Amino acid sequence: MPDTDSAPTEATMRPLLARLPIRWRLTILFAAVMALVLAGAGIATVLQFRDAVNEGDPTGVLQQHANGIVADLIRELLIVFPLVLLVAVLAAYTLSGAALRPVEAMRSRAATIDADQPEHHLPVPDTGDEIARLGQTLNAMLTRLHTALTRERQFIADASHELRTPLSLLTTELELALRRPRSHDELTTALHSALAETQRLSRLAEDLLTLSRTDRQQTRPSSTVVELGPVLEAVADRFRPALQHHRRHITVEAPTGLAALAHADHLDRAIANLVDNALRHATGDIHLTATHTNGRAEIHVLDHGPGLPHDFLPHAFDRFTRPDTARTHPGSGLGLAITAALITANGGQTHLTNRPDTGADASITLPAPHDQQPHG
Repeated sequence: MPDTDSAPTEATMRPLLARLPIRWRLTILFAAVMALVLAGAGIATVLQFRDAVNEGDPTGVLQQHANGIVADLIRELLIVFPLVLLVAVLAAYTLSGAALRPVEAMRSRAATIDADQPEHHLPVPDTGDEIARLGQTLNAMLTRLHTALTRERQFIADASHELRTPLSLLTTELELALRRPRSHDELTTALHSALAETQRLSRLAEDLLTLSRTDRQQTRPSSTVVELGPVLEAVADRFRPALQHHRRHITVEAPTGLAALAHADHLDRAIANLVDNALRHATGDIHLTATHTNGRAEIHVLDHGPGLPHDFLPHAFDRFTRPDTARTHPGSGLGLAITAALITANGGQTHLTNRPDTGADASITLPAPHDQQPHG
């Protein structure tokens, strides 16, 4: 039968050694290597001494005293080498502690950082070594995490604010409809109002899901060569009835063959969002243009009207952001944010400026095929 009281096996010793602090593991490893080196050096010294005695004493006179000299040498080595080993181990323990002190400082600071302290970072030693680079990398990661957390908190707060209004209106409409007997016309009016708020909630939920999917997407969506003229015409056709109702027109100007590299559905929705924004917040006709500039395709949605406040332009594509002049119009302030997210996912850029004469210019820039040869 196997001896259950035998010494621990290697499988049981390895976790024990792994549980020790790194400082102790480094010291033990150094002590083991140093002991082997000193033992080897002592054995080599004794053997070399014996060889020297044998070669330098052909008559054999010194052989009589060699054993005593070797014994003295071994005793001296047994005294000196342990002292050397002890000093070396203490030095290794001290140096390993000094080398790992910045790591312990970073660990201690990391234990105190929470979500409400975005300005706190790990201390980074001014050494330029691997530990310093590790600290810099971790600090950069903390910055990204805090930025994402702040963005998500703001997103949740803004979404809650936007959802509160239609939910409150919907609740009020239904409560009023149930408070006392209503006529058929009154119930119809209440249901139409509730339906409008429900549709608004549905659009808002769809927009939030679109932004969420875009944020989670780690890879660029599959791009195809999309001819811009037909896309612009299709978007314009969808908005013509609404524009004609307000005695406004929409025109398209795009060279034949001009194309961009993008996901077709993403591009269609991005342009539609820009046109919808111009429809709701501008006056006069809307003009869609497409050009080829410096190897990239540019799409412009031009409108006529008062333009946008200059302090709003830098934040136009932020989520839930609307100019003060547009607060009375329906909408959640997500249309331009969705446009920016879709175009960025396709490797493009979005811009919004005021035109020199009147109105706004919302533009999309996308990669164009290398063999692009548009012609008018």
